[in-house]
Amino acid sequence: MPAWAVALRVRRAALGKSQEQVALDSGILNQTTVSELEGGRYEVGNLAITRLAGLARGLNWSLAELEEHLELDFNLGSLEATSRSTASALPQPALQLPQALQDAIALYGKRFSDLNDPVWQQYLAGFRWRDGEPEDPEAWLDLYRDLTRAGVVPGSN
Repeated sequence: MPAWAVALRVRRAALGKSQEQVALDSGILNQTTVSELEGGRYEVGNLAITRLAGLARGLNWSLAELEEHLELDFNLGSLEATSRSTASALPQPALQLPQALQDAIALYGKRFSDLNDPVWQQYLAGFRWRDGEPEDPEAWLDLYRDLTRAGVVPGSN
């Protein structure tokens, strides 16, 4: 069994969490995935960045701490500075992203890379509305652009 798989199991046990609780706290993983990771049957390095961030969140670690404790290099590069806020900015389980927001991410994520950031996604999904949320991708993009122009940085105080 890989050392990183043992480290995952040890961390979960130290927190007193079940695999199901880690999955729920991750906001993106399920219990089966947590079990497969801990058993070394699923390679942690194959997880997408959003799923890595969820795993870190479920284990009360930042992405940098996850990388450090598993003794792996996820090639986060420039994400390293923001990774510390990724897990801490979302202490509660992740919100389900509205379909129109998911569509906006798919359509505009390449041009506006912050839309691919789980912190931004959760910020947008949790945004409070007076008259309902945007119903199309363009409206979500408009909201994102208005917030960035206003200097909003999700996860900062």
